[in-house]
Amino acid sequence: MGGKALTGGLPHLARGAGMFVAAVALQWLSMAIWNRQSDAQAIWLPGPLLLSALLSESNRYWPAYDVGWLLGMMAISASMGLPVEGMMVVSPLVLVLINVAALVISRFRADQTIDDFGRLLGFVVVAVVLLPLVTAMLISWTALVMVLPPWLSGPWWHVGLADSLGYALLPPAIVSLANPASSLRRDALPSWNMLLITTAALVFLWFGWRELGSMATVRPLLLLAPVPLAIYVALRAQIPGTSVVNLIIGVIAIQLSLSQDGPFVQGGVAHTNLSVQLWMLGMATASLFLAALVEQRRFTQRALSASSTEVRELAGRLIVAQEQERARIARDLHDDINQRLAVASIRLSALRRKVDESNRNDVSQLQSELIALSEDVRHLSHDLHPSMLTQTGLTAALASLCQAQRQRMGPYIELKVSPHAQDLPEDVALCLYRVTQEGLGNALRHAEAQHVEVELHIGDEQVNLTIKDDGKGFATEAEGHHRGLGLMSIDERTKLLGGSYRLQSTLGKGTELCICIPLAPYTPLHGLA
Repeated sequence: MGGKALTGGLPHLARGAGMFVAAVALQWLSMAIWNRQSDAQAIWLPGPLLLSALLSESNRYWPAYDVGWLLGMMAISASMGLPVEGMMVVSPLVLVLINVAALVISRFRADQTIDDFGRLLGFVVVAVVLLPLVTAMLISWTALVMVLPPWLSGPWWHVGLADSLGYALLPPAIVSLANPASSLRRDALPSWNMLLITTAALVFLWFGWRELGSMATVRPLLLLAPVPLAIYVALRAQIPGTSVVNLIIGVIAIQLSLSQDGPFVQGGVAHTNLSVQLWMLGMATASLFLAALVEQRRFTQRALSASSTEVRELAGRLIVAQEQERARIARDLHDDINQRLAVASIRLSALRRKVDESNRNDVSQLQSELIALSEDVRHLSHDLHPSMLTQTGLTAALASLCQAQRQRMGPYIELKVSPHAQDLPEDVALCLYRVTQEGLGNALRHAEAQHVEVELHIGDEQVNLTIKDDGKGFATEAEGHHRGLGLMSIDERTKLLGGSYRLQSTLGKGTELCICIPLAPYTPLHGLA
């Protein structure tokens, strides 16, 4: 029992220890970019880190994160000689507020994406506006009765803006990365080219701000300079990449402002720090909504792609079921109906010898009609399931199909088949036969063609089938003509094998149907097309 309890407590201990280390590191980083001239903190990161962890994990791990975070804040305060008593009051107070905010916006957990503007707006209102505002007001009241660190004893709006920046940058990035449905986790990670372009843009931005920031005429343009980079990163790396780039841009702006360089320098140090914070907050919020829009677009694309795949798989199953049902009906027609018609013909032949001369012609005519009916049933059975395709191969099956169409309809059909047609896979051969069958039927029944060319060319990597006629043609889909079931069937059969089809037709000038099917290494969705 003791071993099981120890094993069960390891995840909590690991999370608490990780939060302790992260809280210490981020508090040190926040103080590293602290504006000591005005005793104002530009951005505060430990609190946003805790909120990110609470939103990304199950409630059962919250106590471990809380304890680790609180111990980390106490440790960094003691090691840096900060007022421990004041921090012992402020830190638990902030801890409670962060947990309350996490409960309010717990729907932004790892199993949900921030892809809806309504939910994103709720997150911004709670985490970026209300939580920093309430925290700053309570800290301001506490500073009236206790000794706090210098950056917490200043104006409340400086504390609130520093908190807002952290909450706008860190939680969206971490929650998005923790979400299994995130676009960045589903898609390929950013390439080295993107990293190099982003790094070069940041260096160029730093250089431009430092060298041209003092020029009042170009200052508005310099403030807008990061916008193209933010759009680029939002499209390529979504919310996590946007947050990281905004954080780096903020650090650049803060460091340049501390050295009295860049476009944010105002009349005084306090005003400079305030302008940097306001610009960073606006930039971070706008970038967050842009990245959420990109995330929503990627999510919609994935949903459409998944729906398209499901529809195509369903179409494939329907085609497979159709071929199986055709084969069953063809067998019934050949083995049952046709045999019964043959027996009836034999009996009529015997009956003809027994009747008198006046009725013999009627029986003979009835027998001839029965034989013609039997022949029609045989053709119907062959059309439903071409047994020649498996017995003699594709070339013979196509030749038989063209000959049968010539005998029925009368037009001239020219067939050209490349060698090695017998070596084609069964599903490809069946697809080519069905497309030829449909194409010839359309050319003879609807186009009233007098000459039809069927050409099958087999290459090393693909097979091309072209059916061309001199019929009356029709308006294409782009001109308002809607595809019929036959063309839709051709399209689906071809796509199931990874191929494509092209249809060209002009009124009075005939029609040309071309399909292209890859031979390797494509693997069809179903074994039968």
